[in-house]
Amino acid sequence: MIRLFYIEWIKWRKFSPVLIIISLYTVLFFLICFGLDEIIIDKVAGNFIKDNYNSTNLLMQFNPYKFPDAWHTFAYIGKFFKILLAIIIINIISHEFQNGTFKQNVINGLKRWEYLFGKLILVFLFSSFSTLLVGIAAITGGIIYSSVSEMAFFENAHFLFLSFINTFTYLSIAVLMGVLFRNTMTAFVILMLLWFPGDLLWLLIIPDEFAVFRPFEVIDELLPFSKHEISVWKLIIVCFLYQLLYWLVSYFKIKRDIT
Repeated sequence: MIRLFYIEWIKWRKFSPVLIIISLYTVLFFLICFGLDEIIIDKVAGNFIKDNYNSTNLLMQFNPYKFPDAWHTFAYIGKFFKILLAIIIINIISHEFQNGTFKQNVINGLKRWEYLFGKLILVFLFSSFSTLLVGIAAITGGIIYSSVSEMAFFENAHFLFLSFINTFTYLSIAVLMGVLFRNTMTAFVILMLLWFPGDLLWLLIIPDEFAVFRPFEVIDELLPFSKHEISVWKLIIVCFLYQLLYWLVSYFKIKRDIT
């Protein structure tokens, strides 16, 4: 595994699109996270000033940046940024197929499963990076907005794990798109079409009780705006099954050919 990680590191450590998007991802995430508090204050003030509510006191009581809600809040915000990481994954895989890197690696003795395992390592690292940013933001926001008596630090911290599963599952789809189409623009457009309207088309052929388990919907339901409507463990298990499917299809695709 260390060898595969080193191979991926050597290939992509100076690849400018990766560095640019990672930097953009980090900056945008923190800018939106810590600009959103002012938007909330303005919104609450606009809604309640006519009733002479004290918007500041209201936010102090229900502020989503306070512990323990900070974990949920920042995980929810973070899920909207995974599309940038998906672009990186698709770009990396497409670049390898288009410039012959994949074929050359196989000729040099790299097994196909090792190539795909290298991408699994990348997906794991990007998902961990995303989760780390969520954790840093949540801890920072929680400490800033929570009083000492409200420091329920570890309550709701499981949203970090859900954030990781959310990102990992989505990036697994990105790997599949890259392997199948091997062109950045084509793979990205197909990914977007599968999300919308593709995910909605499932409603035409599956019972309503299974609608929440649609490929993209189940990912989204891991980090809902308010609270989970169904068992979190059901969502996690279904996401794991989808991950298995995506990686198996990707493996059999690259096993079939090297072109």
